[in-house]
Amino acid sequence: MSAQKNSLELPQEHALLDEEFLRRLLHLQLLVKRHFHGYAGAHKTARAGMSLEFAEYREYYPGDDLRYVDWNLYGRLDRLFVKVFHREEEIPIYLLIDTSRSMALGEKLSYAARLAAALAYIGLKELNRVGVFPFARDLARGIAPHAGSSQLHKIFRLLTSLQAQGETALNDALERFAKLPLENGLAILLSDMLDEHGYQLGLSHLLYKRFEIVIVQVLAPEDIMPRIASEARLIDSESARAFSVGRDAVHRYRERLAAYEQELDEFCRARRIRRVLVSTERPLERVLLEDLRGVLFS
Repeated sequence: MSAQKNSLELPQEHALLDEEFLRRLLHLQLLVKRHFHGYAGAHKTARAGMSLEFAEYREYYPGDDLRYVDWNLYGRLDRLFVKVFHREEEIPIYLLIDTSRSMALGEKLSYAARLAAALAYIGLKELNRVGVFPFARDLARGIAPHAGSSQLHKIFRLLTSLQAQGETALNDALERFAKLPLENGLAILLSDMLDEHGYQLGLSHLLYKRFEIVIVQVLAPEDIMPRIASEARLIDSESARAFSVGRDAVHRYRERLAAYEQELDEFCRARRIRRVLVSTERPLERVLLEDLRGVLFS
């Protein structure tokens, strides 16, 4: 995505990111892959005269505009491909951040809030409109997408005030978001994605409304390798249910986590949802400059 750089005035009082850190992110550009409203291009626009820059080919999908089919390529390969273009066009960016109680473990919410602050800064300096919508069991009051320095101030204030509370309900919260009267665009979901009731229906609602989805799954070291040496009594952070576990509990938990992660990965791949898994142990700058390269940034 090619765009102008915007000079943003940073909030003076916040505990999220310092100015030097944000300065190192100036060269990053958000990557938008999906076509909107039948266009083969990366962004939709209602304005005439926008210049297009050829980006790549991709396979034809039913509903794509036949004007963008490369018939010469079809003659050589006997397969349909469409031309994908980039436009210099702002799009709405929605940061959906999980604030359920499970996000308190290992300070996942604090990490996700700092990551969301960096993403908001990158989106706004490219003259995009950025909004933030916290959620747990239900969608909380968020900030509708707008551009400019004042929007950055509002977003930073909201992110600084977030607290981990409430049970997780990904399906319900994402369905509620999908029903809001919003223009479709890039939806970036920051969550541990650990919901016993699943995520499939919620993500499907976003896809039906033609949002492009990127999942940044934030896990703490305790999620990946719980520290249980022997028998223990645990309390669920959201439901407050207590239960006892034996010596083999960690092994069984890791097997179930691996199976869950594989299922999530397969679900996302089948639907062209971009996803990256990050640990709160990993420095935020390396996540932004390395892990999200090619996934969220060009």
